[in-house]
Amino acid sequence: MHIIRQAQTEDVEKINEFLTKAEVTVEGIEAWLDYFLLMEADEDRALIGTIGIEPFGKIGLFRSMVLSRGTVEDILFLIQQALKLAKDKEMDAIYCRVHNQHSIQLFQLLGFQVIEEVDIPEMLKESNVVKSVYTVDKSHFMYISMNIVDK
Repeated sequence: MHIIRQAQTEDVEKINEFLTKAEVTVEGIEAWLDYFLLMEADEDRALIGTIGIEPFGKIGLFRSMVLSRGTVEDILFLIQQALKLAKDKEMDAIYCRVHNQHSIQLFQLLGFQVIEEVDIPEMLKESNVVKSVYTVDKSHFMYISMNIVDK
């Protein structure tokens, strides 16, 4: 079993170390720490997973989704908890960037849909993360409307 909890200010250093080790960009996490979840091992509270939502008004962009160990069920549960957090924060939609067909299928299981580049909201296009996606081959954006997510 794992514990999923909202990140706190005292977690920033641990998060930065975890994400740096996974070679994931840590830029700006402090600004949206209220939208960041940690998955910890039940037995020793070791950090084994993260997911964050970078807010852009009423929409969010999944960021820093990393799981160092676990099952597909753990991944799905972490994403579901992030969606519940977005619902609690009264967001209208969540977007994410995926790099392969397996990721697309995983997110589709949860109700996400592939979105074309031209349909990405303008405020998201200003994000450095979104700008960098245009240089990644086979990268796709997906989104889910919060009105289909249960609390």
